[in-house]
Amino acid sequence: MDLVPSPSPALETIAANLRTILRGVMAALGAWRVEYALAMLLHRRVSVTLERIERMLVRFQAGKLRQIPNRTRATARQVRNTQGVRLPRRFGWLVQIGAHHAACAGSQLQTVLTTPEMAELLAQSTQAQRILRPLCRALAVELPWVVGTARVRATQDRQTRRRVRKPRPKPEPFRIPLPRG
Repeated sequence: MDLVPSPSPALETIAANLRTILRGVMAALGAWRVEYALAMLLHRRVSVTLERIERMLVRFQAGKLRQIPNRTRATARQVRNTQGVRLPRRFGWLVQIGAHHAACAGSQLQTVLTTPEMAELLAQSTQAQRILRPLCRALAVELPWVVGTARVRATQDRQTRRRVRKPRPKPEPFRIPLPRG
């Protein structure tokens, strides 16, 4: 008895493409000259991301994807090892380390994210966005679900929220107190 529905061909293609891209990144780690602790963290991050994507696609196909509201401020969870090494957080940091291998993986990921099926999934699921956001940032992929005007609007909101300071009063001239009497 088959309890898990067979995925649609489009979702199976998306899953296969993402699996190939992420496994290619993990395989290319050996060629990159990265310190061991950072390589282990990166390998773990990519493998966990791959597992989460596959589970999310199965739930999406079954129609059992939970609706989680967007958080206003997300806390950054990063896997640490005993030496306290952390993965970088800059935009495109993996492309700087992995050169053309990572850039190739980034362009392939961009292609997969712009397919209509993946766009539908990203529009319906904030979970998919949360899973893919760190990977997209690392591979210097512009997030397709973030509208360009949203960044501008957020910047404008931040600028308008700043309080206007009152000008400081001019200090009174210094006066020497005279002794009484």
